Amino acid sequence: MLVEPGEPAALFLVLHGVLLVETARESYERGAGSAVGYVERLDGSEDVRVTAVTDARLVAVDRAAYEAALSG
Repeated sequence: MLVEPGEPAALFLVLHGVLLVETARESYERGAGSAVGYVERLDGSEDVRVTAVTDARLVAVDRAAYEAALSG
């Protein structure tokens, strides 16, 4: 489990593999080239779960690094 409901979420960039994203509203898959985790919580939902469907290779970006990149 990469992201669990109620836990702080990092941003994960998917390099390879498939992840299942489950929110209170919907479930969907993300693959290579996608970003998941913190992005799903931008709508204010804390009820987000992200799990790997296949073997996956990811880059994890913590919230501080993400916000620093946004602020330039």
